[in-house]
Amino acid sequence: MGLIEPATATKPLTIGVTLVHLQDDYWKGMAYGISDEAKRSGVIVRQIDIAGGYGNVPQQFSQINTMVSKGIDTLIVAPAAYDGFDTVLKDLKSQGIHVITAGVPVNSTSVDFGIVQNDSDIGAALTDAVCKDKGTAPAKALVIQGPAGAEWARLRIDAIQAAAAKCKGLELVVGPVGKEISLAYGMSQTSDMLLTNPDAKYVMTIETSLGLGATQAVKAAGSSAKVVTSALDKRAVDEIQNGDILVAATTEPGILIGRLLVQYAIRQNEGMDLTGLGALAGFGYPVVIVPTAIFSKATMANHPAELYDIPPEDWSLEAIQ
Repeated sequence: MGLIEPATATKPLTIGVTLVHLQDDYWKGMAYGISDEAKRSGVIVRQIDIAGGYGNVPQQFSQINTMVSKGIDTLIVAPAAYDGFDTVLKDLKSQGIHVITAGVPVNSTSVDFGIVQNDSDIGAALTDAVCKDKGTAPAKALVIQGPAGAEWARLRIDAIQAAAAKCKGLELVVGPVGKEISLAYGMSQTSDMLLTNPDAKYVMTIETSLGLGATQAVKAAGSSAKVVTSALDKRAVDEIQNGDILVAATTEPGILIGRLLVQYAIRQNEGMDLTGLGALAGFGYPVVIVPTAIFSKATMANHPAELYDIPPEDWSLEAIQ
C-alpha cells in the first residue's frame, strides 16, 4: 500500500506475540502476516500465542511470562481487555523489552507504539454507507454492540452514534453491550431485535462474525433489512458479491497489519526512523494508522483481499509452532 519501504533485519531480533483469538480472518490474517513477514525479513518469532477471547487477560499474562522466560527482544500484544496490563508491561520495559500493540488499544503508559486502525473512522464509515444507501427516506437501523471492556468496540459505537446524528432521517436502535464475538451471538441478538423492530431497514455490526450472524438472522426472519459490518473474510466477501443482505463492509487488513508490526519492530531494533507515528484518541501512545476503506458489491472485485485480509486456506498457526 506504499505505507513504508520494506526492510530486512541486520541485527538479531526475536519477537513474541499474543493475540486475542483466531475465530476470524482478521486475527488469523495478522498471525499469518507476522509469521510470513518475519521469514522474509530475517526475524525470529519465538512464539505466537492466542488468548482465546476477549476478557482472557490471565491467559495472556501467563503467555507473556513464558515468552519472556524463553528470551524475546520485542513483545507484540493484542490485549484481551483495555485495562489491567500496565503493571505487566511496565515490568517488561524495565527488562529492556520493547512493547508494540496490535490492532486494539490498551490502557498502559509502557507501550512504545501500536499499529492500528482508527476505530472512529470505521464506525463513521459504516454509518456513512447506510446514510448513502437510504437516500432521503427515513430508516431505522439496529446496532449490534461488541463485548464489554473492549475499547475498540466502544469507540466504533460512539462514532456510529455521532455520525447518525448528522444523517437526516436515520434512527438508531442500539442493542445491549455484547457478551461475545461470534456468529451465533450476532444471529441471536439480531433475531431478538428484529422481533421488537420488524420495520428496521438496516442492521449495523462492528465486526464480521456478528455481521454474518446478523445476515443469517435477517434471512431467517424474512426481513428486508440490509447489513453493514466491519472486517472482511471469505464468507463476508462471498455474501457481499453474491447476496443482497450484507451490502458493505470495511476492510480490516490483518495481514497488512501483521507485516507492519514486524517491519516497525525491525526499524525500532535497528534505530531507523519510525515514520508515520502519530496520536489517536483512545491510545495513550503513538500509533501508525492503517487506512480505512469500505467495500460493496460494486467495488469488492477490485480489492485484493487475499493480500490484505484473508490468509491462505492451507495456512495454520499449528504448522509454524
